[in-house]
Amino acid sequence: MSQRSAAIDAFLDREAAVAAVTCYASALDACDWGGYRALFTDEIAIDYGAIGSLVATVPADEWTDRCRALEGFDATAHQLHNIVPTIDGDNAMVTSIVDAVHVVGVDDRMLLGDLIGRYTHRLVRQDGWKIAGVTLTVVAYPAGKEAFDAAFVAARAIFAEGNSA
Repeated sequence: MSQRSAAIDAFLDREAAVAAVTCYASALDACDWGGYRALFTDEIAIDYGAIGSLVATVPADEWTDRCRALEGFDATAHQLHNIVPTIDGDNAMVTSIVDAVHVVGVDDRMLLGDLIGRYTHRLVRQDGWKIAGVTLTVVAYPAGKEAFDAAFVAARAIFAEGNSA
């Protein structure tokens, strides 16, 4: 294999890992649960402890079902930037900055749950890149932590009400 061919293969490999991570954010915002689930290995190590959520290795179906609570929001936008992939054989690490905006209407007002953080996605090669782990680290809550928490409480209640029938 020529140096040029190896460089092209390495570039394409990095781009494929980045694509898996951007699909993670896009599928969350689109509530595309089939597409979201397809991104993962059968079990996934989740560390969302920074927002008081899950820190565990769970079946990917369970994580996907848990994320369905985002349906309680009127809109979400998980915007990724400064995406850096690192490939090591059949393993990859993709870090990125995330600005995660969550909007929900309650009575006559809109609640904004916004955070700026860092994602670390750990991927493994399994017929393409699959996400085997995700860590979220919070850098800031632009609208305040209380606003973030209030928006999530409201959205979870709306989701639960819509799914109790």
